[in-house]
Order: sequence, then structure tokens, then C-alpha cells
Amino acid sequence: MRSRKGSTLLALLALLALAMVAVGCGGDEGDTGDGGDTGDGGGKVIIGAVLGMTGDAAPGDVPASEAMEYAVDEINKAGGIDGKQVELIIKDMKSDPALASTVTQELLDAGAQVIVGPAFPGMGAGAVSTAAKENVTVLSACSTQPEYTVVGGTKAYLVAFGDNVQAAAAAEYALEQGYKTAYTLTSPDLSYTERLPEFFTAAFENGGGKTIGNDTFTIGQQDFAAQVTKIASLDPAPDVVYTGMFPPDTAVFVRQLRAAGVESALYGADGCDQQPLIDQAGKDADGIVFSTHGYPTPGSRFEEFVAGLEEFQGKPPEAPALATTGGDVIDVIKAAVEKAGSTDPAAIGDAVAQLQDVEVVNGTITYAGTNGVPQKTVAIVEIEDGQFVFKDQFIPSFIPEP
Repeated sequence: MRSRKGSTLLALLALLALAMVAVGCGGDEGDTGDGGDTGDGGGKVIIGAVLGMTGDAAPGDVPASEAMEYAVDEINKAGGIDGKQVELIIKDMKSDPALASTVTQELLDAGAQVIVGPAFPGMGAGAVSTAAKENVTVLSACSTQPEYTVVGGTKAYLVAFGDNVQAAAAAEYALEQGYKTAYTLTSPDLSYTERLPEFFTAAFENGGGKTIGNDTFTIGQQDFAAQVTKIASLDPAPDVVYTGMFPPDTAVFVRQLRAAGVESALYGADGCDQQPLIDQAGKDADGIVFSTHGYPTPGSRFEEFVAGLEEFQGKPPEAPALATTGGDVIDVIKAAVEKAGSTDPAAIGDAVAQLQDVEVVNGTITYAGTNGVPQKTVAIVEIEDGQFVFKDQFIPSFIPEP
């Protein structure tokens, strides 16, 4: 890993919702807290998770929630946080923005001292605004959309890197490969697919590159002939094509792009970090480069965490990179409670804002001096011979404002 300086998600998106049922899990019910604690959790650390366990947010929130359960179990077996057992209460807000406030209030009534919000900003707005009335902080485990930090009318926090950060990392890596020209593909259907190319362009051009064109697409479209024809007509061809699209769209697009004879590199974001991209694109997936949360390099915390999660749940996690963000959010909460020396919600919130260089599953994370989009390392992965291959991990040197 390189050491870099820089200022300061979602991660996996899907077109089909996962039909899964929310579950709640709790730690030891015993009161092991000290008498000086000012929280009202009866000596426990109570984490409330308002998640889309069913519906559009499920592809991100389900793996993150499973990892949160594992991380809490590990903490409790090791004695808890400052001697206090952790209780994790997960409630399904069904990816329905209208239910976020209601579910959040239920968790607050159950004593939640910190809230983990759903994957998308629009779904999290009600959670943030409701929690704020009781001075309870909201963090999202897997969202990468910077607007999450302000969408509820008060400060919230990303635990994953922001889209501005991961796009900047992709741009910096592209420049290091000697690429000088880029073409971008944007979809206004989601802020994720709309803003990633914007952030990439800002960072790429800041580093001396030039964006020579942009086109739009619709999420879920099956024919990219119009977009591919425009790219194929460029002379010279762009060195790299960057887009925030995700499978199955990425697979359809790259097959058509290669069939048209376009050999430009294809760069994407964390939505590409899933096995279906390779399964659907076949040999055309080779050479795709994307930014993601982490990678199981030998001896890494990522490798250790995923192996432990597999043993805990009796099966390999379906989305390992997204699952690790669930580990990250528990690491952040643990560090905040320890720093606060209290389970008082306001104290925990103040502590989150001051955290620096906290070790999490995916590298380190810093909130001090940020607007809620953390300084966090970004991994770069390339598909080679049908396998995900680690290339680098760093904080980009230039990060566009979100």
C-alpha cells in the first residue's frame, strides 16, 4: 500500500430486489457497564440498524447486516466495548423511505444510542432527521453517495468512501498507466451513475488528462449500439472509458464494445465488484479495472474478516467487499464509544467527528476535519483471466468536492 495524503459507496447496486427477511440479533443482556456511564442502555452499547433488508437496498444492506452481526459477536466474546456488551437490533425498513422515520423511532424507543442507516440517501433521510431529534448519530455502512451526509437536514456519516473519493482514485490510477484521454458514460437514473463520471473527470483533468466526450445511458438497457458507435467513431480512440454502470449493464456494454473493435480500457466503480460481471461478460471482462472497498491480500484484515464471517454464517458471503463495510461500521462505533468513554448518544456523536486513523477492516478511516465523507483508502482491482486481481490501495492525492 502506498502512503498518500488527501482530503476526504454505494456500493453494490442491483436491478432486482432480494427477498430477504429482516432479523434482529442481540448480545449478552447482562449489565456490565460501570456506574459512571451516562447512557441509558443499562450498561450495554445498543446499536440500531434501520436497513433495507428487502427491496432495492437489500443487495448492499443484507451483506453489511450479516457482517455487523459477526463483528458484534466477536466483540462480545472478547469482553465487549469498555466492558459493555453490545446489542445489535436490526429492523427492516423495506427500502421504503416512508418507513425510515417509523422504524428509526422504534429503535430509539428500544434504547439505540447510535443508528446505522440504509444504503441509499433517499431512504436514509427520515432516519437521520428522526434520530437527530434525540441527538443520536446516523452512519451508513455501504453508501458511497456524499449527499447522504446532509440529506436528513443534519450531519450524518458515510463509513464507505465517497463516490468522489473512489472516482478520484480510479482517475489517478488511470493517469499512472499513462492514459491521457478519457470518455465517460453517465446515467441520470441514480446519483451514483450520474456523479461518478463527473468526479472522475474532475480528478483526471486535474492530473493533466483530457476528457474527450460523454454520453448517457439508461440503467437496464440491453442495447448499447448508439453509445458504442460514438466511441468507435473517435479517432484516435480514448485511452480509457469510465462509467459508474454495474452488472448486468457493464457486462452487456463491454461485450458490445469489444465486438465493435474498441480496445480502450474500461474503468468502473465498486458496483463492478461482483462475480456476475465475470460470469456474464466472459473473456470480455478481462482488463476491466474498478475501485472497491478492499481486497483479501494474504494476511490482511479483509482476508481474516471474510474467513471469520464465512465460518460464522456457515457459507461464503455473496458480496465480500460490501460485507466488510458492515465490519467497518462496527469498528467505527467501537472506536467512538471508547473515545467518548460513554454510551451517551451525544457523546458518541461528538467522538465520531473527532476520529482519526481508526483501523477498520478496509484500511484506516478518519472523520476529523471532514464533512462526514471520511478519508479512507480505496482499493484498485483488475480482472485478469477471469479472476479479480489486486493492483493498489491508497487515498487519492486530489479529491473533488462532493
